[in-house]
Amino acid sequence: MRSNIKKVFWFYFLLFFILIVYLLFFTFFKSDTIIGNPYNPRVKASQNNNIKRGAILDKSFNIIAQTKESRVYNYDDVFAHIVGFISNGGYGIESKYNFELQTLNNSLLQQLNLQINKNKVLQGNSIVLTIDKDLQQYCYDKLKNKKGAIVVMDSTTGKILAMVSSPSFNPNNVSKNWDTIISDTENNPLVNRATQGLYPPASVFKIITAATFIENYNDWEDYTYTCKGYETYEDIKIDCFDKKAHKEINLEQALAVSCNSFFVNLSSIITPEQLSNVANRALFNKPLGFPLDYNKSSFSLDINSPIDEIMQTYIGQGKTLTTPLHIALIGCGVANNGLIMSPYIVDSTLDYKGKTITKNMPKNLTTAFSIDTAQTIKNMLKKVVTNGTGVKAQIKNISISAKTGTAQIDNEKDHTWFLGIAPTENPNIVVSIIFENSGSHSNIVETARDIISFCKPMLNKIEK
Repeated sequence: MRSNIKKVFWFYFLLFFILIVYLLFFTFFKSDTIIGNPYNPRVKASQNNNIKRGAILDKSFNIIAQTKESRVYNYDDVFAHIVGFISNGGYGIESKYNFELQTLNNSLLQQLNLQINKNKVLQGNSIVLTIDKDLQQYCYDKLKNKKGAIVVMDSTTGKILAMVSSPSFNPNNVSKNWDTIISDTENNPLVNRATQGLYPPASVFKIITAATFIENYNDWEDYTYTCKGYETYEDIKIDCFDKKAHKEINLEQALAVSCNSFFVNLSSIITPEQLSNVANRALFNKPLGFPLDYNKSSFSLDINSPIDEIMQTYIGQGKTLTTPLHIALIGCGVANNGLIMSPYIVDSTLDYKGKTITKNMPKNLTTAFSIDTAQTIKNMLKKVVTNGTGVKAQIKNISISAKTGTAQIDNEKDHTWFLGIAPTENPNIVVSIIFENSGSHSNIVETARDIISFCKPMLNKIEK
């Protein structure tokens, strides 16, 4: 009898313990997601009462979204993939920060004011973004009528200064045009290509290959290779761009002219395991810690991979896929002495009087490269702009480190990439751009030049 009582006791104790663990897990990890979900009946109810939804502002407090008689988005398509919408299930900041925008600060005081001033309404908290309105608009105009994405970041903090995806949509008309928007499978306007678009990184990935070479081959500075315009192994052949023979070159020169043969040849020197280690440190197959919806980049390679896949992977083709946001973070790692800061897009939350309630601060995410490796690669990438594939990105009195890329797509035009870091000597601005199916002769380099030039007031000052 006593034994049975003990079994019943421990059975109920275990159930109680599991319940406590679940409640703690829900409270600390899931509550905000559930509470802020637009499908939550309590949230829907609050939207129908006298709580006025908080505004969404850019970093200079320009109003991007606000509630008048209904929700109004002041810049139409420009901020669509960031700000999103609250109807039709929700999207973007409107969805992810739904709870904050519907939350009352100093609720009792607001209720008292409501009783005294009958024409007033209860005001939800507002969200201040890290986005610069003018830079966002400029990037949007540069991307208009193209498919692709642009990300501009502050490498020293992780702040997103601009994030544009195209084709876009007008959040003011989402409910009215919903069926048309979701049925447009050719343009997929609801996909934020900056965070969700997965593309072969192409030659931009050579930054990872170069870092692996530097960290695992002691005599890398003395290593040279004679490029014939192609590299072969058995019956497999990989050409350089336009099959151009670059002759005898070293690592810095190979990065500048983006020599495929040089980097394919490195597959005989550095192992797939060594390359995988650096790729994983640089956040391939890892979460990025970004608050909006995103896809993780993928990298898959080992000693048992087919030789053609190994050769392709060393030049950023093969099975490797990444997003423009991730490419920007890799650029931040190069710019920031190997350290990648956690990317964030919400700066602070304000109460109904404009007082700051919460403020996000820069946080370390990972160390992708050693200090020496990052500085070496940053200085090498300067040659891409001075006398390599990115010469059209040159700006007077601004030194730029960069990497271009052309991703080959079966039966379609190539995607083109540009990763820019400025100014080289003391960098804080990183620009990541992809143009989908634009072909190898797109104007992506000139676009990057114009964006960096527009960022001049934000660039770190260089002591002379």
